[in-house]
Amino acid sequence: RGPALRRLPAPAATADEFADSSSFEKLTTGKIDYEPQKRHRMSWMHWLHDIPKHAMWARAWQRHVQANLSAMETVRFGEDCFIGEQLHIFAEPGRDVEVGDGTRLGAEVFVHGPVTFGSNVAINARCHIDGGRRGVIIGDDTRLGPECRLFAFNHGFDPDSLVREQPTTSEGIVVGKDVWLGASVCVTDGVRIGDHAVVGMGAVVTKNVPPWAVVAGNPARVIGDRRTWKK
Repeated sequence: RGPALRRLPAPAATADEFADSSSFEKLTTGKIDYEPQKRHRMSWMHWLHDIPKHAMWARAWQRHVQANLSAMETVRFGEDCFIGEQLHIFAEPGRDVEVGDGTRLGAEVFVHGPVTFGSNVAINARCHIDGGRRGVIIGDDTRLGPECRLFAFNHGFDPDSLVREQPTTSEGIVVGKDVWLGASVCVTDGVRIGDHAVVGMGAVVTKNVPPWAVVAGNPARVIGDRRTWKK
């Protein structure tokens, strides 16, 4: 066998080859509109809204999108809230969504009421929160990492019937104040998470969590206390 042949990458196009291209002219000589990318960036990194110079340019945008959403859904926003692009809030009458002052909801978050967010809550990108019938309450200053899932309802799965034909139940979920849920945490219906607790990344929380507890695993179990956790 002869030596293996290596395929070389195609040469990049030169400016001469694009001399007649309107798109190239626009990119090199036209004025670039940074606004869409600024909104996109803040949607995925909502903490940028905490920086005054960024919050200033975003103010009119946020007033507009929050007013439009409030007109279409039963949702109420407090002062200085932020909602990212492709946020999905569904709040029928009786399934209200309340967003407290200073709360941030990142890009592609899904919320189905009834859900109450306290003040200064941060919900990172792609979280999924469904209030069932009894609702989800998230306390002040709590943080949810990306792709957390909270479901305040459950399906029956009696063996004598199809799952789709069985009724759902709902007890509700309460997440306390100053709680941190790491990325991809799942919380099942009926759970109460106490104030100041920390839940490790990827945990599945099926039972109540005491205040100040540090929990992890599937199912989640207590592995420490935040007040005595080693630095």
